[in-house]
Amino acid sequence: MRKKITSLTIALLFTLGMSGVSLAAHCKGQVVKMEGKEMVVKIKGKCKAKVGDNVKIKIKKAAAVEGC
Repeated sequence: MRKKITSLTIALLFTLGMSGVSLAAHCKGQVVKMEGKEMVVKIKGKCKAKVGDNVKIKIKKAAAVEGC
């Protein structure tokens, strides 16, 4: 009985953890202006972020195409 309760608890915690990860919003955009520590970003499409939300920004560099 104890093993069943433990396995059910672990499965429930894993399921809830994965659902929290899937709720993260993905927004794409382009930096328009930089002034000191402030940045203005033009968003492409819809974004669920609101004023005052904490965000994490990842820089995506364009791959260079080499020719002959």
